[in-house]
Order: sequence, then structure tokens, then C-alpha cells
Amino acid sequence: MRAGKIFRIDLDGKVTIVADVPSRPFGLGFLPDGDLLVASMTQRLILKLGADKPTIHADLTDLASGYLRDLAVARDGNAYVTSFDADAAGPDGFASARVLLAMPDGNIRSVADNIAHPNGLAITSSHELLVAETPGNRLLGFKIDSDGALLHRKVFANFEGMSPLGICEDAEGAVWAAAARQSLFVRVQQGGRITHRVHVPGRHAVARQLGEQDGRTLFCLTVAANLDDYPNRQQTARVEATAVDVPGAVGSLRLAETRSH
Repeated sequence: MRAGKIFRIDLDGKVTIVADVPSRPFGLGFLPDGDLLVASMTQRLILKLGADKPTIHADLTDLASGYLRDLAVARDGNAYVTSFDADAAGPDGFASARVLLAMPDGNIRSVADNIAHPNGLAITSSHELLVAETPGNRLLGFKIDSDGALLHRKVFANFEGMSPLGICEDAEGAVWAAAARQSLFVRVQQGGRITHRVHVPGRHAVARQLGEQDGRTLFCLTVAANLDDYPNRQQTARVEATAVDVPGAVGSLRLAETRSH
């Protein structure tokens, strides 16, 4: 994000630059045809990375309040992205936060609001959208309607003493979540029961994704716990991996979102 680049990392750890996005890339998601979408934070655009240079997939400048954040793409090509004003607190923070929808036909609209600084997004195998409400210490769930609307808002899980960031679903419907500004990733079931914890001492958890051939590798993006390094653009991020028992949900094993600091 801070370097303005998107990287591809293979299983041997080789890093390749995919694209330069000086306006700060954030959430990533793949369209059904394999093209990659990226949320351009400061421009408030969703860009499409095809064979040539990035093109504008959706212009959200009139809808987004604050910067764009995470992004998730449904199997029909609908792209959901979060936005909020990071400087707004209290009621203003809720008022500024939205989940926006960009459809393949060019239609764009707001589909959810009144959320406390939404960050991580995940689309489940049951066609629900999960939203990590970071300072709200909980995960919200919405049923995705046939027209892309978000219905039947519910609390998927509440956390005590933990603010969720990046999230992904596994094959049993549980969710792996990064704990903001903590050295911890957790697996939580609907209702809030935490079944597994992965500790990353000396690091801060940022995002995670299940992958590899059998879907049983949890890739964990972490950064140095010393936040004083960030203003100096120190490159402290790394991807760590650990084996888990339950694979990723069907259809979610392609890397759908990650972040780089």
C-alpha cells in the first residue's frame, strides 16, 4: 500500500511486481474471467489490471466518503468495496462508512452504511458478505440478493478485546481473522466461539488467506509491531504460512484479497 505496488509471491518466496498503483492499492479481487481488480485508495477508483496498463473499472468518487479500503468480488462479477473517513470518530465514523457495490454493467451504489470503519470483506460459500467492523470488535453478515443488494444484516461474531481486520472463510463456515495491532490470528465460528489461535510474536497481524493445492495452508500477512517504522516507509511486511486442519471454502482458494504495507 505505502509503496504503491502490487506484488505476486510464489510458493518459493519469489516476489514479482504486477503493477504500480501510486494512489495506494488496497483490496484485491479476481473477476470471473481472471482479471484482477484493485481498490485505489486515494483516487476512489476500482482499477482493472488486464494485459495492458490499469483501466478504470468503476469510479466511486461521488459515493465514497473517505478512502476506499478492502474489496471482494462475487462469482457474478459484482465487486464490493468498503470506504470510510479514517479521521472521523464516534457518530461521524459511522456516518462516513459504507459498503459500495460496482456491478459489471457499470451500475454503482451504496448497499450498506452505519458501520464502524469497515475493513476486511469476505464472500462466503453460502453467498453472504462478511464485513470486519474493526473498532466495533465484531463481524457483520449480510445475505447477498440476486440484484447485489445486502439483506438481513446480522452480527456473525462479537470479539472481546480484539478488533478484526482481514478475514476469510473455511470449508466449515468458520472465519479466520487478523487481530488489529495484535500478534494474533484467530479462527472464529458464527456466534463468536474461537477455536484456534495462531500467534506471531513481535509482529502485527494484518490479513490472511487459505490456499495451496489442498487449501490447508493459512497465509498470514504481518508487519513489524513497531508502528514508528511506518512513517519512514520501512518495508517490514512479510507473508508467513502455517498448516491448518480445515481447508478453505470451495471457490475461495484463489487469493481474493491481501494487503501490502
